[in-house]
Amino acid sequence: MQAKVPEKTARRIAVIVGSGGTSRRLLDLLPMLLGRDRAVEMQGIFLEEAEILNAAELPFVQELCRVTFSLREFNRDQFERALALRMRSAQRALSVLARRAGVVHSFRNVRGSATQLLLEAAASADIMVFEPSRRMSASTGQVSSRAARRIAVAVADTDSGRMALRAAMHLAERRMERVTVLLAPELGRNPAAQSALFKVLPGPPGRVVTLPGAGMDDLVAAVRAAGVKLLVIAATGDVMAPAGLQRLRERLSCPVCLVRQWDEALG
Repeated sequence: MQAKVPEKTARRIAVIVGSGGTSRRLLDLLPMLLGRDRAVEMQGIFLEEAEILNAAELPFVQELCRVTFSLREFNRDQFERALALRMRSAQRALSVLARRAGVVHSFRNVRGSATQLLLEAAASADIMVFEPSRRMSASTGQVSSRAARRIAVAVADTDSGRMALRAAMHLAERRMERVTVLLAPELGRNPAAQSALFKVLPGPPGRVVTLPGAGMDDLVAAVRAAGVKLLVIAATGDVMAPAGLQRLRERLSCPVCLVRQWDEALG
């Protein structure tokens, strides 16, 4: 009698979109993250931030157009209709992606503090992808088409770094020339550790940059200077502190892929 093969544990992916509208860049990246593995549960979450909801209580609010940078005023009813429309658009877009990939998916909207909601979603997911805040995405210019193809992956230590590198490899479709590795100072000074770390990749990364310091501000500055389309980072240390998540969301203009768990069998 053959032993029963244990069922494969589904990889849980949380996709957080906000009231600024679904990011095209984020949606374009999801098929690579889903890959060909059908053992995936994707949960879409529409984030209704407390600050945005408070604005809806005002007699009128102003919206900044991210294309023309012009302002328009609209009242509370118009504001709430626009918010509902964005939520439905995000739900449809994620539903189409999940159906095409053949994966299980769900969708819900949540209200409250953005940082706290991100922490809660990250704690229950293997991988979480989220957009930058509307303020940052509206205030930054376009990056070059060449830089827009690149993915940055932050590596603080060898164990969590392997997970982040594997995720970045899939998101870059194994084209390692598109990947910029941002090393913590200690790893940057240790060639042997780097060599062992990069063995998980099919080839050398396009760029390797050693950060000047180990703080979150050093990482944010390096990502902004690189002008990449996505940051991949392991969910460890300062990253999972409320202040760390807030910095990533509010000071970067690109989406962030937060990796808490990555099964080595997936590559």
